[in-house]
Amino acid sequence: MKYKSLLTLITVLALSACTIQVPQYRADISNVSKLKEIPNESVSVGKIKSEKNLNKISLRGSPLVSSVGDSYGEYIENALLQELKLAKLWSGVAKKQVSGSLVDHDIDVTGFSEGDAFIKVNFVVSEGNVNLFEKTISAEHTFDSSFMGAIAIPNGQQSYVELVQKLLKNLYSDKDFIEAIK
Repeated sequence: MKYKSLLTLITVLALSACTIQVPQYRADISNVSKLKEIPNESVSVGKIKSEKNLNKISLRGSPLVSSVGDSYGEYIENALLQELKLAKLWSGVAKKQVSGSLVDHDIDVTGFSEGDAFIKVNFVVSEGNVNLFEKTISAEHTFDSSFMGAIAIPNGQQSYVELVQKLLKNLYSDKDFIEAIK
């Protein structure tokens, strides 16, 4: 009997530490609508850099990794690209380019009923060698959680999509960003 209990414990521990991925980004229609209101030229999307130590988030011991490429920077690039394309503002040959670097982010699922997440990205809009805009944009997100990992971990996993949607909403609401891409 002790052998079965030990085997069950080992199995549970091994499964709890499985790597999980952030769901694929879904463009936020309100973000796309906001972009469509901006009278501007097309922009391209450059690299959003992400330091290696920022490419894993731990959700109660389970590593959460980006579902796009090897980094969360690539995830954010993809999200930005999706929304710009849907708003018909993207061009691969545009002179103005949006790029940046992930400064910090995390998801906390340790709460008994509520989890929270935050993100900070330093965005840059450049044209040639001239920076037209550079600012750190941040977002926070609160979501339902639980003391039960089976609820908290998937909710934390899903919250990253909503967190990035809020980040991009904050970017598109920044007057300096809007002026830079006009």
